[in-house]
Amino acid sequence: MRFQLSFGVVTLLMFSLFAVAPLLGILVYSYQENERSALANLERQVNRNMAETQQASVELIDSVARNMAIVAAVTAANPRQLRADSANNLLWHALIDADHIDAIYTSFEDGYHRVVSRIDADRRRSDPLIPGNANWHAGYIDAYAPGAARVRHRTFYAAWGEGTGNAYAEPTKLDLRQLPHYMAAKASGRFALGEPAINPDTGSLVMSLGTPVFSGGAFVGFVGTNITLANISAYLDEHRLSANSITLIYDQSGRLIAASHRDLMVPRNAAKEALPSLNDIADPTLAQAIGLRDQAVQHPHLFTDKSGQQFIVAGKPFPSQFGKDWEILTISPTDDFIGGLKETNRDIAAIIILIIAIELLFIGLVSRNISRRVSAITGEFKDIGQFNLSSTVPLRSIVREIASLNLSIESMKASLRSFGHYVPKDLVRSLLADGQEATLGGERRRLSLHFSDIANFTAISEGLSPEDLVEALKEYFELMTSAISDEGGTVDKFMGDGIMALYNAPSALPDHAIRACQSALNAQHRLSQSAGQRVEFRARIGLGIGDVVVGNMGTQERFAYTALGDAVNLASRLEGLNKVYGTSIMASEELRDETGNVFEWRRLDRVAVKGRQQGTVVYELLGRSGEVAASRLQARDAYEQGLACLWAGSVEEASQHFQAAAALRPGDLAADTLLERAERYTLAPPEAGWSGTEVMQQK
Repeated sequence: MRFQLSFGVVTLLMFSLFAVAPLLGILVYSYQENERSALANLERQVNRNMAETQQASVELIDSVARNMAIVAAVTAANPRQLRADSANNLLWHALIDADHIDAIYTSFEDGYHRVVSRIDADRRRSDPLIPGNANWHAGYIDAYAPGAARVRHRTFYAAWGEGTGNAYAEPTKLDLRQLPHYMAAKASGRFALGEPAINPDTGSLVMSLGTPVFSGGAFVGFVGTNITLANISAYLDEHRLSANSITLIYDQSGRLIAASHRDLMVPRNAAKEALPSLNDIADPTLAQAIGLRDQAVQHPHLFTDKSGQQFIVAGKPFPSQFGKDWEILTISPTDDFIGGLKETNRDIAAIIILIIAIELLFIGLVSRNISRRVSAITGEFKDIGQFNLSSTVPLRSIVREIASLNLSIESMKASLRSFGHYVPKDLVRSLLADGQEATLGGERRRLSLHFSDIANFTAISEGLSPEDLVEALKEYFELMTSAISDEGGTVDKFMGDGIMALYNAPSALPDHAIRACQSALNAQHRLSQSAGQRVEFRARIGLGIGDVVVGNMGTQERFAYTALGDAVNLASRLEGLNKVYGTSIMASEELRDETGNVFEWRRLDRVAVKGRQQGTVVYELLGRSGEVAASRLQARDAYEQGLACLWAGSVEEASQHFQAAAALRPGDLAADTLLERAERYTLAPPEAGWSGTEVMQQK
């Protein structure tokens, strides 16, 4: 069945299509374009911020490198000058030129080392020999000499050049020539950038830089510095893209170099020896953004976290000439930039939706009024399709076409009600449901068949006026028809006082044999309860089953729905045989076998009905199993024993059983008839043999 909608829904959909949809389209387009423009602007801001941050980080390194180059030039011009205490001033001035330089030093190939460094609270805590008021430190380590122990000499200052009275010397095995950035500067012959590390004295994240010193074309040592990477984190914090954005600098191994949120830079082990890592970040949104860093390096990427908040993440690698595989990553909530725009769009959307709702309400009220009337007409047609033709209250409408249609429906119902009196209603329902014109032809189908007429109808009709007879027949036919239709049977035709009914046609009934028997029992029961009616009728019913041809029979101009076949003829003959045996319901052996153990039966006889050459075993339907009186079953058993003896040639024994059956149920015509036959066979055996068919033919 095709998908269909009601008139009201169609009206609303049409309004939505031509009015609501354009408004929503404009709203969505405006929203998306505004958001797209805002996001494009955001991407430009992100890229610019990353470039500025990257440039600032590179400039931080370059500024230190320039100072180191000056010290290296001075050292190369006169290496011995850097071995004197007067060199401390040169190093100090280079140190204070940049706040992020933690220490600056020169180291030579013979192991001599001179350093100037800052003293902060972390350094003071790391060495109890450092005076509490010291802010600067200068020191040197002796060169290697045969047989002499190397000594580290340290002097501390509250203000540069003003001694604190605190100085000491101690043996040391520290060899600056083993430092990675020393070896890198020596090997490459140019500026070397070391790896980030945790300063063991302060616990701070630092990075070492080295510049080689050549004198006379030979490598004599290097100038080194330690810079505190916290300054880069401070810059990232001060130059955030937005209030809630986060910027990270990391290397390809995942180590964090700097972060705008300083709590991310805390070392993750108890000894504070391990560098913080991207993998240590527990925040789910940051972890989700970090997982997208490869895509973010290619192009700014939008994502939504578990809370439903949208973020933009963008990445940028440091230039190759920087010498480190660092990348910068920025994570920013888009609401920081387009939150106001979204609120404005939501307000506009709310206003448009309110307007649409008011319009839909008005359209809905109008369409509902029309739809209700169209639905009522649709319901009328559905009832007609199910052959429910009862009259309804006329539908009033100011729409002329609807009122006219309602009158046409009532006229159609009246015509179909008349048509239903001539044709089986199930057939009419089938025709209406299929929507096809009835045509000649039939199909082979297994049916259960019912034939019935009124016992002694001729005598009864002679005592009634034609008008009374018609009324009496009307009551009888209504009773019989209701019993048949209650079990799904279809009255095929009325034949004078007779009825022909079909089970399993035109509507399929899987248990049609049982239904045919039950409706016959119901009909006889209702007739027995009809005392007080105009005339008390007694019906004789014949039941059969078999394959027949059922369909429309006749000519192209006029035809009728009926069934044809041997089973039809047999059922008709069995109805007449009831008169011979004094029974009210007789059925064929095939029908009896079809019903299983649902009913109680009495095997009556084997007879040759008119039109058939072979004998047919016939049965009387007594009632449903468990509902038949024991005395009647006892009489039935005696009768069937007599019948078996008669067919076996034991005529005298058969007579005894028939006498017993007649005694148990006086007035049983079948028992009396078979007793008379047994006595007759005593005098003259049957020509067809004891097991043959009774030669008596139905008249």
